[in-house]
Amino acid sequence: MTIACVLLGLWQLDRYQQRGMQNEAIRTALAAEPVAFDSLVGPEADLTSSQVPDSAEWRRVELSGTYDDSATLVLRLRALSGQSGVHVLTPLVLPDGRAVLVDRGFLPAARGPSGSVESAQVPEAPAGTVDLTARVRLSEDAGGAGLDDDTSPPSVRFVDLDDLADALDGPVAPVWVERVEQVPSEDSTLVAIPAPGLSAGPSLIYAVQWFLFGVIAVVGFVVLVRRDSQPPALSPHPGGRAARR
Repeated sequence: MTIACVLLGLWQLDRYQQRGMQNEAIRTALAAEPVAFDSLVGPEADLTSSQVPDSAEWRRVELSGTYDDSATLVLRLRALSGQSGVHVLTPLVLPDGRAVLVDRGFLPAARGPSGSVESAQVPEAPAGTVDLTARVRLSEDAGGAGLDDDTSPPSVRFVDLDDLADALDGPVAPVWVERVEQVPSEDSTLVAIPAPGLSAGPSLIYAVQWFLFGVIAVVGFVVLVRRDSQPPALSPHPGGRAARR
């Protein structure tokens, strides 16, 4: 029992340390100055989504292009601050012809007269050349995007770029991005996705709890051993002085 508690505590402590290293990497990426998109994921690199280094995620990049609104998708089942809705994804076509899938923002769901959640009207993407500052996101390797063509616009469950490449015209960049700043500005109904929170999580608390359980198990075992090692108390003999009275 004690050994199991110690091992579980060490496991939670390791998770806490890993989470700390991940948070530090994200914090460093978010604090870095924006760079040109091609300097991070340039056409000469010819990377697939699985070859993009993890260090590229959350870096801010600058890029320019025109939105292909006809290929807009919505990312379903992605609530924001407890609000149900969808993320609006539109390819931004770069001058070299590549398409970068842009998360233009969160669109809250509307409430119908009966209180049911209804799909909100997806706003059109800005026309003409767009200058964008965005955060890089890596492809979600989920074994498929879960594309649903029966909705308008089509919806996806995951941003699996390899799976979505067939649904988008032309070459697709191996990363997608989240809008931070944009000129011209985006429709006001779309809420820009905030940067990720950097909570340490409950792993440290769980580790302390498991170590305490281990200590309690040891103390309880010692108490039981000491109690069992004491001689039993002698009871008065039936024929003794108490009986003669």
